[in-house]
Amino acid sequence: MLKVKLLARGKSLTPYVAKVTTNGRVQRAFKEQIGKPVGACVRGAVHAGMNQTAIRKAVADCAKSHAGTRLSM
Repeated sequence: MLKVKLLARGKSLTPYVAKVTTNGRVQRAFKEQIGKPVGACVRGAVHAGMNQTAIRKAVADCAKSHAGTRLSM
């Protein structure tokens, strides 16, 4: 799949076309081993009425628990 991306150099943005993979082996492994567990943690930690700072802290704490995870494919 092709996608238009932006390259930022100083104050200028240069658009370019890049090939992206959305359903490859690595993407599926990331989804199963990191994406789903972190998403479940975030869903459990974030609730209605939280301010933006608290939400960001909850997301960061959930992500830190899976930092350094090596994907097994």
